Amino acid sequence: MWRRQSLNCLFPVAALAFLASCGAEDDNGYRLEVSHRVDFEPIGEMSGIVRNPLDGSFWVHNDSGDEPRLFALDAEGRVQIPENLGDDFHGEEAETGKEPWPGVFIENAANQDWEDVTSDGVNLYIADMGNNRNARRDLGIYVVPWESLSDTQTANAVRFIPVYYPEQADFPPQERHFDSESLFFADGSLYAITKHRESFPNQRMQPGANLYRLDSQSESESESNALTLIDSHPELTAATAAELSPDGNTLAVLSYTAVWLFEQPAEGDAWLSAPSRRLPLDVDAARQVEAIAWLDSETLIVTNEQRDWFEVEATN
Repeated sequence: MWRRQSLNCLFPVAALAFLASCGAEDDNGYRLEVSHRVDFEPIGEMSGIVRNPLDGSFWVHNDSGDEPRLFALDAEGRVQIPENLGDDFHGEEAETGKEPWPGVFIENAANQDWEDVTSDGVNLYIADMGNNRNARRDLGIYVVPWESLSDTQTANAVRFIPVYYPEQADFPPQERHFDSESLFFADGSLYAITKHRESFPNQRMQPGANLYRLDSQSESESESNALTLIDSHPELTAATAAELSPDGNTLAVLSYTAVWLFEQPAEGDAWLSAPSRRLPLDVDAARQVEAIAWLDSETLIVTNEQRDWFEVEATN
């Protein structure tokens, strides 16, 4: 297992109330309707979701502190257990003599602070890039082939790609702009979007996000890969997930109070500067939304850490 450094995670208790009142995203909210509740104890705090291109299932993971594991769900958010393991484990409904499905454990990995997942069609990428205190020096991305995740209880992370922000000189810095909970794949590259906090001691969320691209994928711990700053957005606040639509035309970025929809740039990859629109959310209904995926090119799935499963029409 790769050596990992410790991290004391911090989520401001008043973050949602602050965001709802700070004026950055204060339109009348679109009230999400719960289409399903993932009532399965091992899935405690859904923090990332991605669709498996091989069979259409959705794979989720818990937030920091959990074991390095993933769970497969169907399009209605119901647990999927490999057929060959169904005699030993159960899903939402308890069954005598069976244990709850513990998920697929990822060998050679640790869940320091997993925050988002994405796919290039062949591999699943897990962003261990949560950095609430902006003090981590061990950020990186795990690479897991999709084919290794079928009919199994364990799979291997075939690579770990260490990454860093060249603009960060101090750990933690005065400006806390080096925490990413959003990872997506587009045009052959991985991208991350940051969320920003005020300086210590307030550490409240503040408007602003940066878009970074990963241009190299060295696996050497002594040669961490610099993230390239591509773009920024002055109003996008507390981005918690991102994913590109199946047709490649729309980037969906989730925040605690809105879904942002960015059009494909006419040139280059400055996604955050492209024309966009926003679906403001009712924070009382959304609660702590942390993960987003596309069901199709017009419909989004959004989940929160309270196990709610929402469908959102991107055409609204």
